[in-house]
Amino acid sequence: MVYNLGAGAADDVRWNTRTTVPTLATSAPIRALAARRGWDIEAWLFNDGARTALEAAEGRWRPAIAALAFAPGVVSSIRESAARFESEILPHELAVKTRQKYLAQRQGVLTWAVWKGCLPQLLPMTDELLRAYIWDSLAFETSVSVLKHTIGAIKAWHRRLGMPAPVDRPGDYRRLVISLARFQPCPRLLKVPIHAAAVRQLLLLPLPPHPPCAGVIPPRPRGRWVRCPTCWAFLHRWFDCLAGATGTIICSRCKELGLMTTCDMWWNYDELAGFLQFAGGAAFNIGIRKNDQFRTGHQPRVGVPKDPRLDLIAQLRECFRLLGTAGPFPGCIKAGAGRAVNYSTRCNACPPAFPRRIKKGQEFDLSRPASSEEVSAMIVRGMQHVGFDTTFFSGISARKGGLSTAIEAGVPEHILWMQSGHAQDVAARRYVQLNSPALLYRTYEAFGL
Repeated sequence: MVYNLGAGAADDVRWNTRTTVPTLATSAPIRALAARRGWDIEAWLFNDGARTALEAAEGRWRPAIAALAFAPGVVSSIRESAARFESEILPHELAVKTRQKYLAQRQGVLTWAVWKGCLPQLLPMTDELLRAYIWDSLAFETSVSVLKHTIGAIKAWHRRLGMPAPVDRPGDYRRLVISLARFQPCPRLLKVPIHAAAVRQLLLLPLPPHPPCAGVIPPRPRGRWVRCPTCWAFLHRWFDCLAGATGTIICSRCKELGLMTTCDMWWNYDELAGFLQFAGGAAFNIGIRKNDQFRTGHQPRVGVPKDPRLDLIAQLRECFRLLGTAGPFPGCIKAGAGRAVNYSTRCNACPPAFPRRIKKGQEFDLSRPASSEEVSAMIVRGMQHVGFDTTFFSGISARKGGLSTAIEAGVPEHILWMQSGHAQDVAARRYVQLNSPALLYRTYEAFGL
């Protein structure tokens, strides 16, 4: 590989340590080789992994478009306008994280092409070249799932460039995947769901007995906290448990909980809409979900339990009060349900509903949302707090538990998909608007709280 890159390349070679197939960490050595040989491979080297200006705007697209538009009075050419569309709009056919992963996969294919000496012939990639790449990748114990992702990256990039993609004839891709899976079944990590009994325990977390105290009170004007150490530690554990209970009941992904702000919890939402039988319930606004390509958002429901000790809504509101994050805060774009705003836009004025931890877990960080990994850690810690062995628990246990419990309780699948944001019956769901939210509460009622 280094020999093919040419003299002096050894000093510039850095390897990506997170890939199974040997992959250069940067494209600089490949660019230098292509420049020396006069090969045009810029199409492969183009980096589309960065967030576009419209993605960075997080739903505030009007000012973003205004900043990107040509200056007033300038009449752009057809080519200029089309080029602006291709650079700012077309990348959105794939989510930014998908583009970043695909970029890493393309880098691996480029590294392989340098090793095989076929870099100039890489575009368009033929079926023969793809089969050769897969065969060589198997020598590095590359799994079927990784190979499928690489093939997806190659095909997506060919389509982006308007070139014929490999294994693109009807049935080609299916036959290829079946051939690989016959001898290498896809392993699945054993992760157990959080079922209804565990949710009950999460909602019954006891405060350790300790001498009378002032509790946890929101900060004074100068930023000082009046807090009891026992209550403060309990508040941290409480948030962990509520993250697990909330994620399970609303069947959410960890990323969705991390991005949720306190103003995304709409108390008494259906009561305000005239459904008095759901007084005390709440809608939890999830601005955008993985399969929500049209950014319509989802609002799963949480109801009122028979046992007041199991009231998730009351516990969340009390936690927000103690932490001083109840809001609404000045500048909130979602204060007051029913306002004509884009609810898929994240509010920057209100703090995260489930804040990340800093200073070795001793403090809450309200300045930015928690990552998927941090929310997953909260959920696992919550299970630890109520006495579970967490060997087989992770953040996905919450979503698995919510879906499993609802299915077992007989919640209709098409209603459950509306709650969970899955892709089944996508076209039909766009036309469905329920006359009453009663069915949406079936997922909550499945827990029997």
